[in-house]
Amino acid sequence: MNDKILLTIIIFWLTLSVNPCISQDVQYYYNKAKEAHESNDLVGFYNNIKEAGRLHPFHQIIQYQLGIAAALNGHADEAIDALSKAIHTTATLDLSNPELKGLEKEQKFRELLTTQQELQRPVLQSDTAFTISERNAHIESVVYDPKTKNFYLGSIHKRKILVRNASGQVKDFVKSGEYGIMSVFGLRIDSRKRILWACASPMPEMENYDSTLQSAVYRFDLSSGKLLGKYSLANPTNSVFGDLTLDSKGNAYVSDGITNTIYIVNEKKGMLEAYYTSDEFWNLQGITFSSDDKFLFISDYIKGPYRLTCHSKDLIKLESNSPQSLKGIDGLLFYNNSLIAIQNGVIPFRSTMHFLNTELNKITRASIIDRDHPAFHEPTIGCLDGTDFYYVATSQWGAYDDDHHPKEEELKDIVILHKNISDIAGYR
Repeated sequence: MNDKILLTIIIFWLTLSVNPCISQDVQYYYNKAKEAHESNDLVGFYNNIKEAGRLHPFHQIIQYQLGIAAALNGHADEAIDALSKAIHTTATLDLSNPELKGLEKEQKFRELLTTQQELQRPVLQSDTAFTISERNAHIESVVYDPKTKNFYLGSIHKRKILVRNASGQVKDFVKSGEYGIMSVFGLRIDSRKRILWACASPMPEMENYDSTLQSAVYRFDLSSGKLLGKYSLANPTNSVFGDLTLDSKGNAYVSDGITNTIYIVNEKKGMLEAYYTSDEFWNLQGITFSSDDKFLFISDYIKGPYRLTCHSKDLIKLESNSPQSLKGIDGLLFYNNSLIAIQNGVIPFRSTMHFLNTELNKITRASIIDRDHPAFHEPTIGCLDGTDFYYVATSQWGAYDDDHHPKEEELKDIVILHKNISDIAGYR
């Protein structure tokens, strides 16, 4: 795609992915960069796109355009650095653009072309655990109960929870709309207490959409499916509960990607209470505890993962020695000093194991589990059973029309992938 066309259409994308506090400034400088580029004002193009990048350093298209602007202004090293950041998030960006021709003599640029090819190479380590034939269910999450060997799956469109038993039979655990349940995002099992937790929010993609409904966390008896508790905010607000996790005591925490707040379920009061928020956050997604509950790892879809020290509420952004992009993490799981990230905000889609140092404050290396897997139609959320990693490969958020109705002709069987992570390359 021509980069000037990209520069135009990305303005819409920016409104969806930038903190509202800075989105207007980003768009202002992006527009100025576009105008300067079109009028062949190369210095103006460079200065304005660089300022847009300062305000939003996490957007791959801004980095790509900065690479072009820097190249046109003779800043080869800066151009290659920006282009590297861009293709590690979107590997299909066009490095054969004629405006990058001046970089062809640079060894680092030739190495970047090789890197780009590698980033697009499929990595297929997971096998199909099972499939769900109810294509329009739009499954977002999966959890496993080792006691019964049942899998539970959360449905966005059908607003229900399915259960698949060890024999492969699938039925409704919670029926569509039962107990007022909405689009089901995260699921977690408290195996000791025999509880299934679920978080759900009203989404335009769900059947019988009602925007006045309020996001909630649900607690079900794992044996009977009976509702034991429903927890929402005392003061209703616009929210999307994207994921939930449990600490070792069975307390449930849920992430809200709209208010960028993590809530905890207060079972005694029968409500949700704010646990943590920060102006650092742009769009919260997956959350997961370290094995000792000392740290809560938090995925910001735009900025990457953070680590919260639970007793002090000290927040740090995880830095990385790996060139792998940390953007676009949906599902997030902690295992043995590593983070398993399901990334659907990058191209190609991938699942990655990020290994942490002893202090759990830095990523030292990364290993791809799957990349560009043929089952991928937007992978989302997964679960662990020991070293067995299961995750949704086929959520199909893109298979809706403009009125939020499923495009039946584009739907595929829902695939749950499985990988034993003990033999992931580079694991130790």
